[in-house]
Amino acid sequence: MEGARHPQPDRDDLAAAETAARQIALTRLHGEIVACQRCVLAGYIPTAFPIFRGTIEQRLMVLGQAPAAPDHERPVPYMGASGRTLRAWLVRAGFDETALHERCYLTSLTKCFPGSSRGGKGDRPPSAREIAYCRDHLERELALVRPEIIITLGRLAAVALLGNAALCDLVGTLRPLARTDFSCSVLPLPHPSGVSRWLNDRANQQRHQQALGLLADERVQRRL
Repeated sequence: MEGARHPQPDRDDLAAAETAARQIALTRLHGEIVACQRCVLAGYIPTAFPIFRGTIEQRLMVLGQAPAAPDHERPVPYMGASGRTLRAWLVRAGFDETALHERCYLTSLTKCFPGSSRGGKGDRPPSAREIAYCRDHLERELALVRPEIIITLGRLAAVALLGNAALCDLVGTLRPLARTDFSCSVLPLPHPSGVSRWLNDRANQQRHQQALGLLADERVQRRL
């Protein structure tokens, strides 16, 4: 009929369609990450075994420097000793025991285990070139997941988002992060690895407690 009006989709329908499109794009990105061979071809690692986990439904993102060895990850991130420490930190901030693996998008600056350190204690930190190879993966994860809070673990992860600074100046603060399509807050934490000695310092322990207090406040205010 001439002049008839077609029904317009309501906001909920549009939001649902946009959410579905982002999840499809994230699934496609995950496939690209799994197939990535950049660091292998450059000679940094012998085999690519990307480890990450999450969907666009998660409002918290945990960003580490790199996964642990695949046999420690099984292959879910943070299933070993570092994961137990991180779960305990989240519990101290008021989250339940399952929050890390059920409510957090888990990723890292580089998606593959970089290997052990030369001294045999702990893992080798990824190089600047390796981080650069993986940077577009991370930026696309951020653009698609759009977390409300990013919890960074260790200095490398924090400065990758916030710029060069000492970890003691970052832990205990909540920093804004703006991207083209969204904005969020970054909460730096020390690395939960047992090799790290950062928390041996009493002043750093206080900074860490302050950071967990900030996370607890955000959990309540944002209903995370």
